[in-house]
Amino acid sequence: MRIAVALVCVTLLALTFVDWGDGTATVDALRGAGAELARWQFVPAVLSVSALTVCLLLVLTLLFGRIYCSTLCPLGVVQDGVNAVREYRDKKARTRFSYRRPSLWLRYGVLVLTVVCVVAGVGFVVALVDPYSIFGRLMHEGLRPVVQGVNNFLAAFFGDSFGREVISVSWLSALVALVTIAVIGFLAWIGGRRYCTSFCPVGTLLGEVSRASLFKFEIDTAKCIDCGLCGRKCKAECIDTVNHRIDPTRCVVCFDCIDACSQGAISYTMRSKTSKEKPADNSRREFLATMATIAAIPVAEAQQRKQQMQGAMQGGGHGSGPRPVAPPGAQSLENLHSKCTACHLCVSKCPSHVLQPAVTEYGLQGVMQPVMRYDKGYCLYDCTLCGEVCPTGAILPLALEQKRMTQLGHAVFHRGRCVVARDGVECGNCAEHCPADAIRLQRGVDGRMYPQIEKALCIGCGACENLCPATPKAIEVKGYAVHK
Repeated sequence: MRIAVALVCVTLLALTFVDWGDGTATVDALRGAGAELARWQFVPAVLSVSALTVCLLLVLTLLFGRIYCSTLCPLGVVQDGVNAVREYRDKKARTRFSYRRPSLWLRYGVLVLTVVCVVAGVGFVVALVDPYSIFGRLMHEGLRPVVQGVNNFLAAFFGDSFGREVISVSWLSALVALVTIAVIGFLAWIGGRRYCTSFCPVGTLLGEVSRASLFKFEIDTAKCIDCGLCGRKCKAECIDTVNHRIDPTRCVVCFDCIDACSQGAISYTMRSKTSKEKPADNSRREFLATMATIAAIPVAEAQQRKQQMQGAMQGGGHGSGPRPVAPPGAQSLENLHSKCTACHLCVSKCPSHVLQPAVTEYGLQGVMQPVMRYDKGYCLYDCTLCGEVCPTGAILPLALEQKRMTQLGHAVFHRGRCVVARDGVECGNCAEHCPADAIRLQRGVDGRMYPQIEKALCIGCGACENLCPATPKAIEVKGYAVHK
């Protein structure tokens, strides 16, 4: 049953990112379920301040242990898949595991660093360790282009009923996704759930909660024959067969140990009143106390910088620096940077492909977060998909009328680049396609018609820049730090 639930969850999320089969009611319903499932991932629920979801996940952990890691977390299922392939290729690998002492400094160091970055609003670091976001980038930069290629191949034979799609891959995001999944895949190949038990901050946090879980795995020493098979089958490497102990902080509730035990010595049952926990590790307490003291300084500084940034944005935004355009619903660059984990779900769903993973547009803080690139497309006037699917609150859902009135930036006209001035031809593309009627053509002193931009009406959708035939573009959209 656990495997079935896990496969359903990972399939729904994968289908949502791949986004194949537009117009099919069944597929659209499944993608909708996948988008809702994305909101049930732990880090997105925390960043979106979804108290109900976080509480339910914690209650689930308090009842059953780290069941989230073995069923709801898609990256955990991917690691199980790698482990299954290894065991299929080599039957001896099925018993390749052994008990490993937990690396406290590594586990809790990553957790504290992640918490500090969440508080400080440094989404880039969180994106590198959040299991859901890692899975999202793997799907968007890895599986999605393959599916699009197959779709386009079939379209060549069966016509446009399949719908040709533009394959767009960000080299930076693809590189990060490739390196990350290579490292995690290698760890899974040699050590099963090594990433979950040694690095993942979500796993470490839920592991601490699972210490008090109602249901636990227990070893009946009267039945145990000390064969050690359960420890060799445990992909979390958390069963100390010598001392007959199972570390609840690393156990991912996969039930492999129960399947392996021929004597029925291991049971998953309610915590017995007489059961004793392993004495608290003083080194863990000392570590957490030390890290809390160290973390207080950067958190305080980050909060101060945050306030300064908010004040600067209220005073007018970017100054003379770069002017990237954030997606509608982001509200501000500060909100986007602090909550986005670069899972790329919004990028996957964008029908015009104007949303792309940022490289240097936002600076280091916003690497891989969604940015408007008008060379790829423009923001459709009747589309609100990015806000509807964002699970973290980095892009808030907007009503259609509200979205049409939100000003992401404003267009700037460069007369010297315009084909009307440069080549002496008639154009008017920008005015013809502006959905907000912010561009009108006016006759210049040379008798030709040039665009005149009404800044107060411009919403920064980028239709003018995208459709401008000039190279370089005669019209460019400059983003606002705070949307109007």
